[in-house]
Amino acid sequence: MRRSGKNWMEYDELTKPFLAPDSTESATSVAVELRDRMVRVEQQVLAQYTATAAYATLAQQGVEQARAESRADLDRSQSTIIGLLDRLRSEINTRLDGVDARHHGPSAAMPQDVAARLAAMEDRMNGVLHALEGCVHENMMLRQQIDELVAQQMHHDGWLVANGGPSELSLR
Repeated sequence: MRRSGKNWMEYDELTKPFLAPDSTESATSVAVELRDRMVRVEQQVLAQYTATAAYATLAQQGVEQARAESRADLDRSQSTIIGLLDRLRSEINTRLDGVDARHHGPSAAMPQDVAARLAAMEDRMNGVLHALEGCVHENMMLRQQIDELVAQQMHHDGWLVANGGPSELSLR
């Protein structure tokens, strides 16, 4: 692999000998310097690996905590829904029992006292209805008599009704 840049050597640099033949440096000093550099690079890589591992551990813990919280929320929601459904079911059953009790023969299940009171109330209502009908009939007869008296009085006083009701009166 060749790559041009600050961190990579060019192909020509790779073919040159590491130590120049006329160099005053010894192979031992170059090896010590290379070893020191390698130790620093290794420490940097280990530090980077440790930081990455710490971030991964924190992320894993966060994921596990989020899962636990979401599971707890799901369990709470399920228990709330189940509780509400049970309460709704019991309320509906109570109402249906009440409707069934009303539809099954009320006279058979009704005590004698209640049946007697109901019959008396029906008799009174029939009496009130007949009285009201009589009152309406008497009211209509009275109205007719008043209309006849008004017409006689108007005729006597000289008022005539011309093709209409009392609102269209004229003096003779």
